[in-house]
Amino acid sequence: MDTVAGFEKLREEGSIRAWGVSNFDLHDLEELPKGAVPACNQILYNLTRRGPEANLFPWCERMGAAVMAYSPVEKGALLDHPDLRRVATERGATSAQVALAWSVRRGGVVAVPKAARLAHVEENAAALDLELTDEELEVLDRAFPAPGVVPLETLS
Repeated sequence: MDTVAGFEKLREEGSIRAWGVSNFDLHDLEELPKGAVPACNQILYNLTRRGPEANLFPWCERMGAAVMAYSPVEKGALLDHPDLRRVATERGATSAQVALAWSVRRGGVVAVPKAARLAHVEENAAALDLELTDEELEVLDRAFPAPGVVPLETLS
């Protein structure tokens, strides 16, 4: 926790505005020094990795820490899921756009999808204009149920 103390000192001095962490599970966040709250926790979060919803998201919301979801389309692995494709087709969107819109549907969450080409960047940006309906969210919840409290997953 010396690093966090150093970040807090730099923040108090005005040398940095904020600091963040990556792959901190709830127990890691609870071990931070009193009053030390990261601006952001970058974690693996997508339709197939919903464990953080049970306990990590509530802590981040309560403390005012943003969540940055990396691999929001699970390296492309979830894009051919039939329910995701159906929602996308019905909305005139791509599966990636629906997965991204789902990832950022709640406040305090941003997603960092890969974008190798300009067209990819534009497709990802268009996901911000896609607001999923309650019915669409129900379809996705049934297809990708939240597991409850599980240890934070990371990519290997």
